Amino acid sequence: MNPWSRKQKTLTVIAPALVLSQIIVFQFLVYFFGDTLGYLLGYVVYWLVWCIPVSVLFLNKNLSGLWRLPKSISNKTHWIAATLVALPALATGLAVFPRYAPSAGWEVVLLALIFAIINAPIEELFWRGVFPSVFPKSFWFGFLYPTFCFGAWHLAPALAKDSGMEGGTLSFIGGSLFMGIVWGWYSYRYKTILPSTVAHVLTNLFAFTGFLYVNWFV
Repeated sequence: MNPWSRKQKTLTVIAPALVLSQIIVFQFLVYFFGDTLGYLLGYVVYWLVWCIPVSVLFLNKNLSGLWRLPKSISNKTHWIAATLVALPALATGLAVFPRYAPSAGWEVVLLALIFAIINAPIEELFWRGVFPSVFPKSFWFGFLYPTFCFGAWHLAPALAKDSGMEGGTLSFIGGSLFMGIVWGWYSYRYKTILPSTVAHVLTNLFAFTGFLYVNWFV
């Protein structure tokens, strides 16, 4: 068994540190700045303190290479995998978006789209880009470890503010874990985060249209 590099050791510590610190940060910010600003600032800290710096530091010049079409795009197995990647977006698109979008209006949908375009690529780069790149031959640390940490990180916003939608915190965490599994496996297997990023943007758009409307516009 080859010894771990310093980069690999550091990354395994960063993930749980992110989860624990963000739980505290969200609680602190929501308490002092209120639901709306505190919740938003929690994500800003998540992006600017953790996801972006770590991704740049660990991937260096390999950032753009992660957003590419998979080499086996004509393979039947690949299209089955790509269909699984699309499932979270399809589910939220059918279950959430039609229910809330007509009442929410274009302003709420636009806000959700802005959030999705910012959040999804940043998260995919960190959780599905960095880990498979640093652990290219480890199923456990290239796929499973970041998947469960990705699900756990969602405790931070969930504990700070309930979604106000059906299923509550349990549904939010469970859905995030399912997304992490299908997106993480695909990214680890095919060494690209392009399909998962597209699916993530759409999922965030559909889900946050309902979340924003229910919590701040009803």
